[in-house]
Amino acid sequence: MRILLIYSNQSREMEPAAPVGLSYVASATQAAGHEVKLLDLAFSLDLTGDLAAAIQAFKPEVVGLSIRNIDNVVSQRFVSPQDALREQVAVIRQHARKPDGTPVPLVLGGPAISILAERALSLFGADFANVGEGEVAFPALINAIERGTPLSEVPGLCYWQDGVAQRNPTVLLPGFDHSGMQRFVNWKNYQKSGGTWPVQSKRGCGMKCTYCAYPLVEGSKLRLRPPGEVVDEIEQVLRDVKPRTFEFVDSTFNTPASHAIEICEEIIRRKIKASFTVMGLNPRDVPPELFPTMKRAGFNSMLISPEAGCDTMLSNFRKGFTMEHVNTCVDRARASGMKSFWFFMLGGLGETMETAEETIRFAEERLTGRQFLSVFFTGIRLLPDTELARQAIAEGYISADTDLSSGVFYHSPLVSEQALIDRVTLAFSRNPCIVHAADGAISDRQRMFYAWLDKLGVASPYWRFLPDVLSFPPLHYLRNKYPSGMAAGTP
Repeated sequence: MRILLIYSNQSREMEPAAPVGLSYVASATQAAGHEVKLLDLAFSLDLTGDLAAAIQAFKPEVVGLSIRNIDNVVSQRFVSPQDALREQVAVIRQHARKPDGTPVPLVLGGPAISILAERALSLFGADFANVGEGEVAFPALINAIERGTPLSEVPGLCYWQDGVAQRNPTVLLPGFDHSGMQRFVNWKNYQKSGGTWPVQSKRGCGMKCTYCAYPLVEGSKLRLRPPGEVVDEIEQVLRDVKPRTFEFVDSTFNTPASHAIEICEEIIRRKIKASFTVMGLNPRDVPPELFPTMKRAGFNSMLISPEAGCDTMLSNFRKGFTMEHVNTCVDRARASGMKSFWFFMLGGLGETMETAEETIRFAEERLTGRQFLSVFFTGIRLLPDTELARQAIAEGYISADTDLSSGVFYHSPLVSEQALIDRVTLAFSRNPCIVHAADGAISDRQRMFYAWLDKLGVASPYWRFLPDVLSFPPLHYLRNKYPSGMAAGTP
């Protein structure tokens, strides 16, 4: 069958995210004997027009639409792709039709769909939705459509039966290989915009963080790829595409740290010349040799997510580590010389002005200098089937029937949201390398800066230069004299 897989994520909260998950699905579907086209609209200037033209040219028999983000999870400047996605669905329904004039099957997938599950069917007007990993589920669905076998046998499938949305149990793969993304994606636009080539070295997350939906997407069982296999993929992509920087997009790269170190040692042993960064690093498991080994392997930066800077909120978030772990991580990150980007959330369950002050002061006093960048989110996005959502229902913050597919945020009733924002604004003057997520996504000026860095051949990620920019005395002065004026609850 002719299968059209669509990636239309144009979010620019940081660097553009390439469709690694959809590439896994495309590779598996192609291996099952189907003709596959991955339509990457991440840089399209006429998204619906390009979509319509691609459908008319390819004439797909099944269409898969990947949805990466449920929204931008920033309360003060909330942005949701849902209206744009419904426009795309309308274009698909209009142009992707069978010879008898009826619409071809439309299948939804991607991380957002694993969170929304069967709710996505009515939300976007789709026939099917895949929850969890699509490498097995999507080809199995195509087989069921072709042969008329029962839909109940397709793992993780959401579908309509007698007008009622059904959901099959999710089955996780015991192991997985490389994405094959180089066969489907034009890397030049991503590189120019500061993109990093995504690599998965593991799937699953056994952490119990109250707000997080990662276990809904990848399951709670950790599945590690052999380090040699991971580095084989890196070598192959270097031959085929030559990206400057690879990014490990595991939920936590250093869980366990021994696996991360083995990968780094294999990179060193093979003398691979590339830059590396990591999307998620957990402060809980940072042995003394981790960061030095990462740096020797070519890592230039890392994202670290303690979420809080005080033991009370770490416990409330059920992070599984304490401030002793966090402080050790800071010391070892500083000694490594690598740039690090730290994420914090204010306003969680039990947050008070006292606990918020501890977290903000931690960033002010410990994450200093141009090696560190700290971002604060005020308000926590409530996601379906998370512990925080259940806690919010239990305390009467929301009702049990609240639709969490739209932007619903938790703000601790024990502290003023505006007071938190004002305190973060004050932190700018004390530590210029602190920002608030409400300050905005990547601007046109930043895109120009990124394009300039790309022309110079500088390795991404380009956020690692923001501490230098923010510390520039004139900019620091202007930020203090003319604060952003963030207001609680305003988009």
